[in-house]
Amino acid sequence: MATLEKIRKRGKIVMVVVFVALLCFVIGDFLSNSNAIFNSNREQVGEVCGKKMNYAEFQKSIDAFTNFNKLEGRNVSDADVRTEAWQTFVITNMLEDQMSKIGLSISEEELEYYTKVNPHRELWNLQILKDENGNFSVQRLEGLLRTFKQLEENPDEASNEYLKDVYSGWLCVENKLVNTIAYEKLITLTSNATKAPEAEKNLIAKYANNQVDFACAFKPYFLMPDSAFAVTEEEGRAEYEKIKNTFKTDKFRSIKAIVFDVRPGAEDSAEAKARAIDNENEFKNINTVEDAYLLAAQESDPSFVSQNVYMKESDIDFSLREFAFSGKKDSVIPTFVDGLFYKTAKILSDVISRPDSVKISLIFLAKTAKGDDPKKKADSIYGAIKDGASFGDLAEKFSMDNSQKRKGEFGWLREGMFSRFKDFDETAFNGKVGQVFQMSDKDDQIIVKIDSITAPVRKVKLAEVAVMIESGTDTYRKYYEKASKYLSENTTLDDFSNNASAAGLFAYEYSPIFENDYQIRNSNIENARKVITWAYNHEVGDITSQPFEFPNQCVIAAVTGVVEKGFLPYTYSYANDYSKRKVMEDKKAAATIAEWKDKDIAACVERIDTVNDARFDVNTQDPAVLASLCSLNEGETSAPIKGVSGVYKVKVLGKKPVEGAAPNNRRRELEMLYRRSMDVLLEKTDIVDNRSTFF
Repeated sequence: MATLEKIRKRGKIVMVVVFVALLCFVIGDFLSNSNAIFNSNREQVGEVCGKKMNYAEFQKSIDAFTNFNKLEGRNVSDADVRTEAWQTFVITNMLEDQMSKIGLSISEEELEYYTKVNPHRELWNLQILKDENGNFSVQRLEGLLRTFKQLEENPDEASNEYLKDVYSGWLCVENKLVNTIAYEKLITLTSNATKAPEAEKNLIAKYANNQVDFACAFKPYFLMPDSAFAVTEEEGRAEYEKIKNTFKTDKFRSIKAIVFDVRPGAEDSAEAKARAIDNENEFKNINTVEDAYLLAAQESDPSFVSQNVYMKESDIDFSLREFAFSGKKDSVIPTFVDGLFYKTAKILSDVISRPDSVKISLIFLAKTAKGDDPKKKADSIYGAIKDGASFGDLAEKFSMDNSQKRKGEFGWLREGMFSRFKDFDETAFNGKVGQVFQMSDKDDQIIVKIDSITAPVRKVKLAEVAVMIESGTDTYRKYYEKASKYLSENTTLDDFSNNASAAGLFAYEYSPIFENDYQIRNSNIENARKVITWAYNHEVGDITSQPFEFPNQCVIAAVTGVVEKGFLPYTYSYANDYSKRKVMEDKKAAATIAEWKDKDIAACVERIDTVNDARFDVNTQDPAVLASLCSLNEGETSAPIKGVSGVYKVKVLGKKPVEGAAPNNRRRELEMLYRRSMDVLLEKTDIVDNRSTFF
């Protein structure tokens, strides 16, 4: 009872405690859910027409495009690959949205038709689908599709990384192909639904069926002195408002940057030379080929890779060729400077004659998820070949690499290309045409047939060490301190820009810089992404608080312009200059038209040009001139004509009828306009782009 009484007396306190506990529970649950939502949003790279893509999906797409570009032999930067992955996501969802609105779709049968029955031109330029002569090969396409079908049916059994990469790349191709077919459908639908009026067709036919010879007086705007046609600020602004749509833009930034390229000094050169001399002495004490190549791999700059292979003259640095082929085995060349490197090298073999290249056919076998023993299978195939079975037939049936569809034909090899298979070079480059041999590497097995051998050339083994002359810490600090000093003495935008030349520097202007750019156009800034990110987090007049540090550079920058999505402001030089130039051209045209109004064509300019066989449906003339020619009869002279690049006056010398294709002109022009409609669709599409937060 006493306890109950205490609870009654303290009831309000208990209620408060319970309430607080419940409140904490609710808030905690809310914060947990909010945190999950927040993290989810942070992972979202973008959204197009309601379809979202998180970072994991974006990275998967990047990896696929990277693999495919490698297989195609394209040297594409990481920035371009990321852009390609993003654009594919945008276009795919934009087209799907457009097609769903009008009930269009692409069936499996259509896709099969454009890949198997009548391969689409989008596939014709793919390197993986070309034969030995560089022509599109239907057979290669069919072989790949068969292989991909097997991978799709048994994904766990796919152990060949090369085929996985090819398949990943092929999915990119299919995606692009679907987008192309979808767009072509939209274009066809739109163009078929649009027809030129009969009156327009007749008018075009009337003018297009004439071929015109005419005399022409022409006075270009650039020959008229600008000083005679002053343009006021008010006139420029008025023109800007009339042509404002010309200046549509995404948001961008403008900056001025001063780049301090860190160059090695005398101490850095001496340090590199000392390292190279140490390597020279170590070469002299090394007794095995393997140790010599190990030293070269550890001490040399990565761009100089010494492989344990025989090399011909053109494979060896020019500065070392004479030494390599005239020196004796185990000779070491004294350290010498070659450009940005100190070099030394050791000859590891006598000069011998060996084939430059060997052409082979190949049967490749790898371990599968089922646990098959590839060695046992390879022994069986090798035995069958020795007993007279066709190498090509067995390769087509059993090989697990891309040479399968060519009956094992792999192509030409140079020494070192199959180095993971021990003794491959010694066997292949000392073998005979027709010879078959078998080799293994871990779980992979190869059976090789030598198809052809080139004529022998002189070769030698050489291990090279190239030590780059690089800027040390002390050298870098000098440049960093110089950049920091300039920042401390120039704290305003005007000072930052104007005082550079006096300090022996140059402040470069860079514009436009867009939010998702990886590099700054026309700049040599090594890691421009850091500078771009900084610029988008600052306002006009802001200057870097300290230099950006890159391996070979220090960079300082100032924001000079911030433009949001919409229209380029009139204050920007491009918009300002363009608007004023248009006004000036109008004034030049008006003055010339007034001057020529009552003049004979011969009195307008010193030289009259004659143009023969001009046609309305072949747009090689200024549109204003063509329009005037259409309305003139033989012998008539036009009034002065304001054209795109100057003022004209024309006289028709003769007209003769020709067969024209004018009625089709409207259709062709419409199709060209529809093909430009992708930009319009992109502009109208709801796109959320968060890529800049994932750099």
